Amino acid sequence: MEPKDSIRVLYIEDDPGSRMLVQKVLNRAPFFYMDAPDGLSGLRIAQAEKPDLILMDLNLPDISGNELTTKIKNTPELKNIIVVALTALQNSYARELTLIAGCDGYLSKPIDVQKFPQQVMQFLKGKKEFVETGQKDYLHSQYEIHLVEHLTSKVKELEVSNRKLASTYGKLQDYNNYLENVLSIFTHLQTCKSPNDLKKSLVDEICDRFQYDRCIFIDVDSEQSVMQINYARGIEQDEWQNYSYPFNSPFFQKLFETKQVLLVPNLDRVKDADLRQRLRKMGTDHFLFAYLGMPMDPAALLNIRERVMPMLEPYLPNLYDEKESDIDVILGNFSEYLHSESLYRAGFVFLDNPGSKRHIQSNEYRFLETLFRTATYLYQNLLLMEQLRDLFIRAEKEAITDPLTNLFNYRFFMQQLNREISRDQRHKAHFSLIILDIDFFKTYNDSFGHQAGDMVLRRLANTLIENTRSSDVVARYGGEEFVIICPELNKQGAIQVAEKLRQIIEKIEFPNIGKLPHGKLTISLGIATFPEDGETSYRLIRGADTALYKAKQNGRNKVYVSDNGDIRR
Repeated sequence: MEPKDSIRVLYIEDDPGSRMLVQKVLNRAPFFYMDAPDGLSGLRIAQAEKPDLILMDLNLPDISGNELTTKIKNTPELKNIIVVALTALQNSYARELTLIAGCDGYLSKPIDVQKFPQQVMQFLKGKKEFVETGQKDYLHSQYEIHLVEHLTSKVKELEVSNRKLASTYGKLQDYNNYLENVLSIFTHLQTCKSPNDLKKSLVDEICDRFQYDRCIFIDVDSEQSVMQINYARGIEQDEWQNYSYPFNSPFFQKLFETKQVLLVPNLDRVKDADLRQRLRKMGTDHFLFAYLGMPMDPAALLNIRERVMPMLEPYLPNLYDEKESDIDVILGNFSEYLHSESLYRAGFVFLDNPGSKRHIQSNEYRFLETLFRTATYLYQNLLLMEQLRDLFIRAEKEAITDPLTNLFNYRFFMQQLNREISRDQRHKAHFSLIILDIDFFKTYNDSFGHQAGDMVLRRLANTLIENTRSSDVVARYGGEEFVIICPELNKQGAIQVAEKLRQIIEKIEFPNIGKLPHGKLTISLGIATFPEDGETSYRLIRGADTALYKAKQNGRNKVYVSDNGDIRR
């Protein structure tokens, strides 16, 4: 419904892409947008709708923009309509002839979508361009000569063309509608965020744009070798949720060797008796069967790094240190994925009209084939980006995580320690570093085996996480040593945390621990605080490590602190 007090704009242009762009810019308040694909249609719309402003291309298929402008300005009921030429022609002579023909202004393509509405509003507010007075008479005479000659030949051409086009006009309109529908679907599919979203949108858009009674997207379960319905329109969900059919990969590959969309005009063409019976039960007598996929290209699997690195660029700033090894891990996993058949086969689409019995036109599948070919590339790009994102997240986690304890690793600990030092230097703040070591761990390992030792390390790691703050960074330093960065914690606070951890670990009942001479598993801890014990990562680690060594020397199961180079308990 047209809003009250809207500004009515008619755009006459034969290029659908240009019409779609201008519609996107002007199809909002205060404008009410209309368009026409040629001059004569535009003239009819102008006579019926009386727009406030007409935008037109100068190169129209049936009449030039200048001639159409002259016609509009010499039609009593249209002469006050503002006419603005919108064209890619840039030379001054063409511009002046346009103004002589009666245009009120001249705008150049390509348009600036941000400025375009304001440019249109300027003409609506009274802006009008003129030819210099000294050039008017000459340009008028040139235009009149051109007009008479051109109109005479054009009338003859139009008479011949109209006779030829009369028999094919309906078909051309259908083709135009098909193309516009395909373009609209492309535009919508480009907004999909995931591969499965594209499958669903493809079904919905085909049903809505091409008016099919039934559209079904069929997935393939490669492990089970069955085809299953992913999403459907035109049948109830409970009818298709349990649907499955055997999948024979070589058969379907051969089926779509030359075409992406198959038109089956009658069920006698279906050789499989079981499938033919199923289709009859579905009430179909002719249908389209399409493949969303592409053949695997061995050449495309070469030079993986060159192809994938541009896709990785959005993620690389977050990959710690952007290590070559991290990227190699991602590329290695991705290379395996590129050899997977599932990447190249998205699924199949079934289309028919059991309700309306509308016959599927033979040319219809050609447009759908173009649609499915492009949709395949869109789907594959979404799939590749999704896989790259998953691989990147996994590689990023592996790059900073100790695989045994699932704590942060030494590499991440050093990065965080340096970041904490930089932050506290800027803000004149402090933090503490705790290094701890399991007492007599080698004896436990030698007595009960490395598997038992690994279990102790994992149990200890969980205990450290459970009994430290969420802001603390707990990492495995190496072997049976662990480190904890405690932001904004002074030395006294760090002593309290370390002592709490020492007491908790001492009370844990580890398997077989009673069989050891000391009867329990304990830890020793060393503490250093920034900035008093050091202003570099090296000095802080050395201070905490020296304090840990003193704790070991003085009987273990103790907490020692670094105090300006001195060690005290």
